Amino acid sequence: MFLPYAGCRKRCVFCDQVKATGQVKVPSLDDIAQLIEEYSKTSKEYELGFYGGTFTGLSEQKMEEYLSFVRRFPVVKSIRISTRPDEVTVEKLEILKKYDVETIEVGVQSFSDEVLEASKRGYTSDEAEKACKLIKKMGFRLSVHLMVGLPKSSREGEILSALRTIECGADLVRIHPTLVFEGTELHRMMEASQYSPLDLEEAIDICSDLVCILEGWGVRVIRIGYHVPVELRRYVVAGPLDPALGDRVRRAVMKKVMRKLNPTNVVAPKNYLVWFESEKVKVGDEFLFDELTYADALFLVGKEVIERCLNGSL
Repeated sequence: MFLPYAGCRKRCVFCDQVKATGQVKVPSLDDIAQLIEEYSKTSKEYELGFYGGTFTGLSEQKMEEYLSFVRRFPVVKSIRISTRPDEVTVEKLEILKKYDVETIEVGVQSFSDEVLEASKRGYTSDEAEKACKLIKKMGFRLSVHLMVGLPKSSREGEILSALRTIECGADLVRIHPTLVFEGTELHRMMEASQYSPLDLEEAIDICSDLVCILEGWGVRVIRIGYHVPVELRRYVVAGPLDPALGDRVRRAVMKKVMRKLNPTNVVAPKNYLVWFESEKVKVGDEFLFDELTYADALFLVGKEVIERCLNGSL
């Protein structure tokens, strides 16, 4: 369920949820019921996610209204919500616990104070870290959203953000290269030569480094890139928009792994053979690079990236 701008007290320089999704109004309870009933025709078990806006920025009464309502439907087996670091409190998390919310997705975007200020996020990196750790302490699954290519960002900063994400105990991560939507403040900054977006190849290179770092340390990357409906892509005036970005990043990851390890025997599940250019990859139940697992292989690549970052040799 997408709740455009609901609970949002601030507007970030990159944000236009209407042009990104095409959804203008916040759905009513009847709208939510209709969608759940429609989905219940195809499965007996679903996770319901409240996305868009800032769920914990809503009033406690509104939060409970949504959560108690969707809990009435047997098909809703779990719930996840998305929010901002500066709207995370013990009291609000206790409400989410009351209704068995399992996953909280936090739009951190960056752990660089300079980037956060330039993007008008309204909180510091320390506040973001505190919110993430509180979510983990209270027993939720933590998903962190990171954006690459924001104003004032750098390759080193993106890598350090990935490390802070790991330190916060994130279970899941979404990586979103920054897109410039028509009419946003970021669009005006770009036209005034105050901001330069990443091109596609830069985004693929940076994102593949972050995947190696995150998944090498056991944090699962569940999404790479925004999904922008075809009919709304005309509103994206700049930035690395590619519907196949996730696969392109994964192919870049495998290319870096193969180059680093030069393995003699590679095994991969059939569905992931498209990530490889080499003909010597065999089909198996799991990834193996000689004797190394997928996570071990990515760890070695990510470790090298971190070392080059810390040595100033990126």
